Amino acid sequence: MINYLQQAFSAFNNKQYLQVIEILNSNKTNSADWYMLYTLTLAALNNYNEAELCYNKALTLHPLNHALIDNYTNLLCKLGKYLECMNWCENSTEALKTQKAYFNYIESLIQTEHLIQAKHHLNKISYNDELLTRFHWLQIALYEALGDLEKIELQFQQLPEAIFEQFHFKYKRACNFRNLGQFQEALALFLSLDKIHSSAELNYVIGCTYYDLKKLDYAEIYLKQCLAQAPNYIPAHESLNKLYWEKSAKSSLMSSYQTTLKKFPANPVLIHSQIGQLLQINDLESAMKISIQAVNLFKDNLDLKHAYSIVLDKFGEHEQAFNILYTLVQQAPENARYAVDLSNFYIQNHEYKLAVKHLEEAIKFNPYNQELWAYLSTAWRLLNDEKYFWLTNYQQFVRVMELPPPKGYKSIENFNDDLKSLLLNLHTNDKQPLDQSVRSGSQTTGHLLYRSNELLNLFKKSMTSCINNYLMALPKDPTHPLLVRNQHRFTTKGSWSVKLDHGGYHANHIHPHGWLSAPSYISIPDEMNNSDITKSGWLKLGETSLELGQREAIAMEVCPEPGQIIIFPSYIWHGTHKLISNQPRLTIPCDIMPLR
Repeated sequence: MINYLQQAFSAFNNKQYLQVIEILNSNKTNSADWYMLYTLTLAALNNYNEAELCYNKALTLHPLNHALIDNYTNLLCKLGKYLECMNWCENSTEALKTQKAYFNYIESLIQTEHLIQAKHHLNKISYNDELLTRFHWLQIALYEALGDLEKIELQFQQLPEAIFEQFHFKYKRACNFRNLGQFQEALALFLSLDKIHSSAELNYVIGCTYYDLKKLDYAEIYLKQCLAQAPNYIPAHESLNKLYWEKSAKSSLMSSYQTTLKKFPANPVLIHSQIGQLLQINDLESAMKISIQAVNLFKDNLDLKHAYSIVLDKFGEHEQAFNILYTLVQQAPENARYAVDLSNFYIQNHEYKLAVKHLEEAIKFNPYNQELWAYLSTAWRLLNDEKYFWLTNYQQFVRVMELPPPKGYKSIENFNDDLKSLLLNLHTNDKQPLDQSVRSGSQTTGHLLYRSNELLNLFKKSMTSCINNYLMALPKDPTHPLLVRNQHRFTTKGSWSVKLDHGGYHANHIHPHGWLSAPSYISIPDEMNNSDITKSGWLKLGETSLELGQREAIAMEVCPEPGQIIIFPSYIWHGTHKLISNQPRLTIPCDIMPLR
């Protein structure tokens, strides 16, 4: 190795990064070794943009250099630029010839939800012992993304002992136990890891697992321990606030935010979360006070300005809120949230064409954002635009189907009787969820269909057959946001059970993280029937949450029956009429996502 490179490499190993830059700049060449050490040093100094640009130049000069390819794809994955990594690898003749870059490519496929493609490559890849741990980690990540948690546990049981005993694999296994609903097993493993190496994240998941087990006092202890280690750990603040809400501990609501902000320098992300929580508990006075302070303290923070605009709007300061939002959309046209809220203003003020203009601009950056399409459907409807019917097409896209009885059951009614008993035992919290559409009812936490349970597995098979039939019947249209994603393969990304009691209902909403929504009806009160003039508990579609008065329209209503599933695009507005019955209305809604 050339002498100056040896000096630079020695300085790099001693973490004297500025000295490395000085040595290399004094001896600049176009060699691959020079670029390799220079880009690694830039990354070590957190100058990631410069490092990425430097790699691009290096690979232009040395496109066959596998070490540069490996480190470049490593950097892209580290920065979360998975789409860029995937596209670069697919356009490079050399990328998939090196094992490390190939693994980075597979990780990028998983992270961008090209799961069928990832599975294909993972099954055929060869690797050396050095990459054995990475291979098993990606296998688990793939099955996690596919929602096959039973397969993940099987993978853990087959791991080589040297890998099985690694801290991160044990942590991942504990998380899988929790997702499976095996909370005691998860807690035991988390606690054993906590003795080895305590961390804020570990204390957080221990607190959440105690919450799963309804041991709220222990949950509170560990969530507070998390914040003692990492005062700005946002999920812990929000989980604590949710816990206090459910315990009706009004005096403790928002206390973690107040304590942290008194002791530590103001953090804009924490303050943004604080404002969001204040809005959820409807403490508008505090939200206004903190918003004003926040935008004065962090004048360039767009998210805090956005939060301030929401608070202003709730106080009736519509013009000031609009002006802030308009400026935000000019500064960040790719931000779907800003575009949605601005379009809301335009729709409220009958300026539908302007709403369409901003929504269509945002869709260029977020083609599958369900909320953008939901608001666009509303603007199109109010304009009497034919695109509304093309997008929503209730007659074609909303299907009511009968769930087939699972194996071992003579009828779906017999199966639902058993499933009803299981679900009612899971509805232990009578407090209305803080952040859900449910009113006067309860909702289970976690991903219901991930739980290891024979009845839920049988239900999943029955539901799957209906969704497969739905997908097979869909037409083709490469310009349609629902149809263009249909590859006749899917996974369930979210599932839960909802129990509505007397007076309960779902507020009008859409599912922003879905593709298809699929509620299944397990138990329906006797009063719910097609001749009921009150339409108690019926599903309604098309009516928005915007409270447009006479401009609102219900496009379709369905009186569901036990054993039915109703499937429709996630961007379609939906809610329910109030339930008038002393018997509960019990459902299992699911968010369905396409596989590609």
